[in-house]
Amino acid sequence: MLLRLTTLGRWFFVFGACVVALMACHKDQGSVDVLRIGILPDQGVEDLKKRYSPLFDYIRSETGVPYELVVPRDYDHLLELFDKHQVDLAYFGGFTFMLAYHRYQAQPLVMRDVDAHFVSYFIAKGGAGARDLKSFKNTSFSFGSKLSTSGHLMARYFLKRQGIEAESFFKEVLYSGAHDTTAYWVRDGKVQLGAANSKIIDAMLADGRLKPKDISIVWKTPPYTDYVWAVQQTLPPELVQRLRDAFLFLTLTNQQHAEILGHIDAQHFIPAGVDDFSALDGVIRSLGLVDGK
Repeated sequence: MLLRLTTLGRWFFVFGACVVALMACHKDQGSVDVLRIGILPDQGVEDLKKRYSPLFDYIRSETGVPYELVVPRDYDHLLELFDKHQVDLAYFGGFTFMLAYHRYQAQPLVMRDVDAHFVSYFIAKGGAGARDLKSFKNTSFSFGSKLSTSGHLMARYFLKRQGIEAESFFKEVLYSGAHDTTAYWVRDGKVQLGAANSKIIDAMLADGRLKPKDISIVWKTPPYTDYVWAVQQTLPPELVQRLRDAFLFLTLTNQQHAEILGHIDAQHFIPAGVDDFSALDGVIRSLGLVDGK
């Protein structure tokens, strides 16, 4: 009888230990103590914080989860951080998103209304007078980051559609690493022509970082799909839903929301899917940039 009770007691002990372990695993998989948010470093760090902090504070209030802002060194570093699961929610450009999707199964969440119809600017120094890209033959030119959608991928694609192969057409081709840097290089005469994110250039002109006389817009590209917020596929589904709802709930009819949207050049957010980037994926493949180089 004693042996039976001892055996039964051991069985209950093992069973109880398993239940505790399973509950602990469930808690680890179903909760996030801090949401680590990574954003493309397409501007200076202080400008990025000023631009996105109102949005992140709002997301924290809506989800109940504190956040940690992660500003990577460059576009490659953001991909590396996502790969190592050191970022839970990432703001990718279309190019970096497709790389993150194919390599690390990044899941698209939402995009701004403007991201479905994004454009790049080709800019020259103010007063240059040129209104044709081909008039810049044998001059110096700058893309942004090599992994930038608006500052490289689509800029290169639309140059090719005009019969311009950058490395043979321009005397010098540089990569600035960020859109605001491209604008300053053009303003200061380091390059005669540059390709950049239209929204960032517009914002720089609006807030005084650039004066109207500093640059001129030589050409604006046709629209394409660009930026997207994406999450790790391992993020708890309930949290993913709360994040999506928080973005989609933002509306211009709410004054606080309107201020948040104003900071990020949006009127509202829309759901995003992989199919939204199928045309962009085709451009990446047509340019032989599947490996991101």
